[in-house]
Amino acid sequence: MERSTPFIAFLAQELAPREGRWLAAARIAAACTITVAIAMVFRIPLAAYMAYMVFLTSKDDSAATVTMAVAGGLAITVAVILSLGLAQISLGDPAIRLPAMALTTFLAMFSVRTFALGPISFLAGFIVVTMQSVVDEVPNPEVFTRTTLWLWVVVVVPAFTMTVINLLFGPQGAAVAERGVSKVLRELEAALTRGEIAGRLAQWRAILVPLIEKSRNPHAIQRLLDALVILEAYPDPIPSRERTRLSNLVRGCLSALERQSLVAEAPPETESTPEALAATHAFAELQRELSRTPARQPAHAGHKPRQLFVPDALSNPAHWQFALKTTIAIMIVYSVYTMLDWPGLLTSIVTVFFVALGSVGETVHKLTLRLSGALIGGLLAGLSIVFLLPHFTDIGQLCALTAVIALFAGWVTTSSERLSYAGMQIALAFFMGLLQTYSPANDLTVLRDRVVGILLGNVVMTLVFSSLWPESAITRLRGALADALRAIAALLRSPQNAETNRQNTVEALARADNFKALSQFEMEMLPRQTHLPDLGSIERLAGAAFVATSEPLARDVDAQAVASLGDWSDRAAQATAENSALPSVAEAVSTAKSGTAAQMAVSTLRLETEHVATSAQWP
Repeated sequence: MERSTPFIAFLAQELAPREGRWLAAARIAAACTITVAIAMVFRIPLAAYMAYMVFLTSKDDSAATVTMAVAGGLAITVAVILSLGLAQISLGDPAIRLPAMALTTFLAMFSVRTFALGPISFLAGFIVVTMQSVVDEVPNPEVFTRTTLWLWVVVVVPAFTMTVINLLFGPQGAAVAERGVSKVLRELEAALTRGEIAGRLAQWRAILVPLIEKSRNPHAIQRLLDALVILEAYPDPIPSRERTRLSNLVRGCLSALERQSLVAEAPPETESTPEALAATHAFAELQRELSRTPARQPAHAGHKPRQLFVPDALSNPAHWQFALKTTIAIMIVYSVYTMLDWPGLLTSIVTVFFVALGSVGETVHKLTLRLSGALIGGLLAGLSIVFLLPHFTDIGQLCALTAVIALFAGWVTTSSERLSYAGMQIALAFFMGLLQTYSPANDLTVLRDRVVGILLGNVVMTLVFSSLWPESAITRLRGALADALRAIAALLRSPQNAETNRQNTVEALARADNFKALSQFEMEMLPRQTHLPDLGSIERLAGAAFVATSEPLARDVDAQAVASLGDWSDRAAQATAENSALPSVAEAVSTAKSGTAAQMAVSTLRLETEHVATSAQWP
């Protein structure tokens, strides 16, 4: 029970109701039900994939859903053209078809890492490879051509259905952003009241960072992110009196967000600590930003436009190594089920395509979610085939069953990234087991084959990615920590660009938290690494840097001392990126444990810098 308690707490947190979640799951269920009804009435092949496409195209807001649907339409159009063109020269010649499959897989996976339109080329490559892998099962070229042309309908119909439902009933991006801000503020107020803020700050930052681009008032989200980093500078636990004062500040921000009468700002005490001064200013700025939201500022346009290719597309060997590892895994699973004459294992190719990720930790994480989801979905499909389908007499009953399972899978899918993929796999396994033909399924063999295919794909992926050029999530954590240290250095040395440098710091910390969580899935599969700074120490250093450069203190701090600590952070970032020992911190001329708030802020900043320097050992 002691071991299961954290897991149960994780599920309880991920599956808990929240504002908008019921509607999001209901939209998915409605789109799935309509799609399945269309597929059954018009006898469209591959009905299971049609239902699954609803989950692939569904996003948090209507604009993102439309974008995904358009991308899917473009991808399937390109894939159909390429599949038919390739069939003209390779349909009856394995010596051409197999190298073409390998090359298409390599290019598709390489584009995912390096190309701005990577998702489109990825989906197109997946469809081309899948169609080439089933050539041996079609009786003649005419059937292959008809099946390929039907694929366009298989993708476009559910994408169109999901788009229409989201345009009619889905929220706008700005509403999603406002809902996220409200959620974080409410949870922050409750956590301050209970004194349980430790460990939650990183989760809240992870929620807010993706919302900046959607919000009509991105400056409010940036101010809230600043406050969450400043809270890292507080002692743990925060004194009760200070928690009460911070709760009042958060409550004032909530009142401003909900357009209620504003709560008066809680003024800092006469002898406030530096972090109290900085937090008071940050929440006051947030409250002012939120009170200005009725002006409906234009959509955020401050982000730099994306480049067509990533800067290291050709120079970084990790990109082509990732593509080659995926290609090898695809060809292995294809060879296995071809030699075994077991075509039902085609789902192994689907598994390899959608499980392949950059690091071993990411791959194992997704593998775990996929296996869990596939087993749950397969079990639901098996129980339905045995106990429910024999009693079904019309399509309405099938649609009712589809709606119930899609609602359950949609609820899981609307969790965070730590769990959402399991919901998609529940849906895929269930639909592939249930929607076998245009009549009620009565054969468990198809379900067995598809679940075994998922297991085969996961096993092969794990072996290939952990043995060939294994890319650890810890390596990517190292890069994110180096980016965070560089951003902190820029903040300390260039206070005039504080807003940009703070945003860069927050984004780097969010990436680092994500990779640290993923590294737990590597389970000692890769060698330990040394000279890696502790993420918690860097988060506290970021909090101290935000405090020292905040408006109430920036004018009075020792600029030379702060800049010298910024120089150390820059050198530490370089050492972290190169996997070398961090430099030592130069001794201070004086250490002010008392005095003005500005002096105390610099002293705290130096102390946190020393903590980072001494934490650079992987436990």
